[in-house]
Amino acid sequence: MLRRIVFALLCAALVFPLPGDVIVVTWNMKWFPSGKADLRAEPDYERANIARAGRTLAEAVGDQRRSRKEKSPSGLIVFAQEMRDAEVCGQYVQESGVEGLKVVSVSNYKDNGGVPLWQQMAIMSTLPVLESGYTLWSTGDGVSIPRGFAFALLDGGAEGHIACFSVHLKSNVNRTGSVQESQKNIYKREAAAGQILAAVRELRRRRPGVKLRILVGGDFNTNEDDPAFVSEATLRSFYGAHYRSCFRDWKKSQCVTHPGDRNFPDATFDYILYHGFERIVSRRIFPGAPVSDHNLVALRLR
Repeated sequence: MLRRIVFALLCAALVFPLPGDVIVVTWNMKWFPSGKADLRAEPDYERANIARAGRTLAEAVGDQRRSRKEKSPSGLIVFAQEMRDAEVCGQYVQESGVEGLKVVSVSNYKDNGGVPLWQQMAIMSTLPVLESGYTLWSTGDGVSIPRGFAFALLDGGAEGHIACFSVHLKSNVNRTGSVQESQKNIYKREAAAGQILAAVRELRRRRPGVKLRILVGGDFNTNEDDPAFVSEATLRSFYGAHYRSCFRDWKKSQCVTHPGDRNFPDATFDYILYHGFERIVSRRIFPGAPVSDHNLVALRLR
């Protein structure tokens, strides 16, 4: 009888998630759902694109579950970038059909005329929400950095809280083709990274004694395997603070999140950086086309 009980418990461990397991997804969705910069597409096209995106998210979440019998992991956190607004985020979640998933935080950045931009950042999750919001990057040194980050503090149960940051760092657009503008883009990403690390320090100060795990997910617009970014410290600043990359131990060819074309090589621009988790249980990159020119990144952390 005892042998049967032990065998049953072992089987259950293979089916159900261990405490603290979290599935994390990030995806830059390219002016979602129209695919056009600050323009709407035909309603039918947008509805179809939302449906396609929902299916991709559902596939990614299903892939990271331990088995088909696992209806929901201990936690699911989804980062999204280039979303039009909160309404579209809700439609995306609904189309995914992922049980318990809800919109937690959506930015509402506006241009100088007060018109909402169409490159918003979002966080969705199945976990209880303790705090949520978004912020603009500080321009204390006089350098303007576009956008900011969406933030959520989630209740991870016995494993403590999970602080989440959805980011879309400065692009590599260089209209002058100058070295100075390229270096300015790099500086803006480095400054943004420093502000996230400062936000984490402030969170620890406000919540002393709380066990805290941290996730920073999104489009970093930098590629540590490309000589063009050899001087950049954006990712290294996180590694120096004991964050780890979702791509650690993977070869360059395995980490393509932005497929190249005639003008640009394959790149790894999209990352999930984590702190306080023990290890990566599983991970996979899913093709983002035709929804986006970026691929979706999914992993399971313990």
